[in-house]
Amino acid sequence: MFSARRIVNQIGPLFAALIFVAIGLGVLQGTERFATDARWVSHTNEVIARIDEIEARLRDAESAQRGYLLTGQVDYLAEYQSGKTQLPELFSNINVLVRDNPMQRQRIVQLRTLIDHRLRQTDNVVRIYQAQGQAAAQAAIGTDARITSDAIRRQARLMAEAEQALLVERAASSDRSALLLKGLAIAGIPFGIAVIAMVYVLMIREIRGRGRAEHQTIEANARLTASVEELEHTGADLRELSHFASMLQSCVQVDEALALTTQLMERLLPGTGGTVYRIRASKDYAEAMAHWGTLVAPSAQMLPPDQCWALRRGQPQLVHGPGDTVRCRHIESTVGATACIPLNAQGNQLGFLYVSSADDAFLSRVQLIETAAEQLAMALSNLQLQERLRIQSIREPLTGLFNRRYLEESLSRELSRCERRGLPLAVMMLDLDHFKRFNDTHGHPGGDALLAGFGKLLQSLSREEDIACRYGGEEFTLILPEAAPQAALARAEQIRAAVEAMRVQHLGKDLPPVTVSIGLAFAPDDGGDPESLVRHADRALYKAKSRGRNRVESNRDPRQSTDVSVAI
Repeated sequence: MFSARRIVNQIGPLFAALIFVAIGLGVLQGTERFATDARWVSHTNEVIARIDEIEARLRDAESAQRGYLLTGQVDYLAEYQSGKTQLPELFSNINVLVRDNPMQRQRIVQLRTLIDHRLRQTDNVVRIYQAQGQAAAQAAIGTDARITSDAIRRQARLMAEAEQALLVERAASSDRSALLLKGLAIAGIPFGIAVIAMVYVLMIREIRGRGRAEHQTIEANARLTASVEELEHTGADLRELSHFASMLQSCVQVDEALALTTQLMERLLPGTGGTVYRIRASKDYAEAMAHWGTLVAPSAQMLPPDQCWALRRGQPQLVHGPGDTVRCRHIESTVGATACIPLNAQGNQLGFLYVSSADDAFLSRVQLIETAAEQLAMALSNLQLQERLRIQSIREPLTGLFNRRYLEESLSRELSRCERRGLPLAVMMLDLDHFKRFNDTHGHPGGDALLAGFGKLLQSLSREEDIACRYGGEEFTLILPEAAPQAALARAEQIRAAVEAMRVQHLGKDLPPVTVSIGLAFAPDDGGDPESLVRHADRALYKAKSRGRNRVESNRDPRQSTDVSVAI
């Protein structure tokens, strides 16, 4: 009996220890399996959430684009651009999540291809809207957009269904793990000491886990603080860019847009120097128009476009340091880091931004520079368009002279100015003699050629301050500010003689010579308002017509009028 008890006493602790070890190993294995299953369930839910988020961001971008097309408000366009920029990061995150699933990786590639195609469609509609207006943009929205959107939804649904299937499988595995833990716990109830030991072990593990969690929390807080600071910087940059874009929309001159750009660059890129280049209308040279900071690597003030890789490639040219890559030929030094960012808008190259610094730290913010460059390019393009429209609104296209509307505005303005300064002003009405007969004989093309030739002649015989206009048909008007009557009469005779000697070619042949009749009125003698001056000049023109044409007449002393025999 004693021997048996000794054996039990000797074997019992060992047996109990083996039981404790077995139960402990079972609990440990079940816990790890349950934790693994839980992580996989959480992983699957996160993948599904990321798929939903990608779809949501795409819908937000499409909604913002529609808002922009309907209202034209820049805020919607900014929201649309913001939604687009978030998609690459979301795809990057989901690619990390599904790296262990080849089928899902392939589906992600297909989904991204479809979304990129959809964004190109929306970008194209935005460009058409900006270039041609809302009607053209609406016409450009075809069935291809709906087909692409349906394909995106199907692809996202396919991915979600695959993850749902994995979720069901992993949830079942998690349930089995839970049952295993439950069984192990029930089996350990009769063993009180096992429970105490388990509690003790669990307490030790909890203490250790808390220590690890505390350490991880400190690290996470440090990362979170860094992320918050980065987000604050990013938010400040985005507010700067938003304010910049808003200010650009209010610019009415190119110099204003350039000044805003240099101020923005000084704030966004402290410690750098840079230059804004614009390509001339002739497209043969890019010229430095504005500067900020101090250039570490100086650049030429004027350069042919082929000397800049950014203009040649239509993409940013970044150089991190000496020997990094090929530098543009317009850069006059090999020190420091440089960046050339092209200014492209609506398929046209308008210039580029050049930035240089002693180190390449600023290149980490090249996306901000590109965004600012895009906004500046669009503003410059709009200003150029406005200038072209302004010129078209005041110029008559056939002769290149100002139109009647501009004549009325300018005559009133010049009359007021000359009256304030006590200076004379003359108004000259010119009419091509027998133009209707000329037009009937040589046709409208011949008549148009004559009118265009006369317009060039009139411009060539006008001073910079003179205002030459086409009054209507074959009638023209020339305003001569600060011109005394005798000088105006002499100028009229000079024009009359030049027209008589003028030869206009049409279809390779010289058209017959023509003459012009001219009537003059003078301020203040013939009136102090535009209507009176034009009326008196028209009467003088009628007098020249009635006295045989090819003459210069005015309402002054007849001895001051001239005919074909009077020399200048």
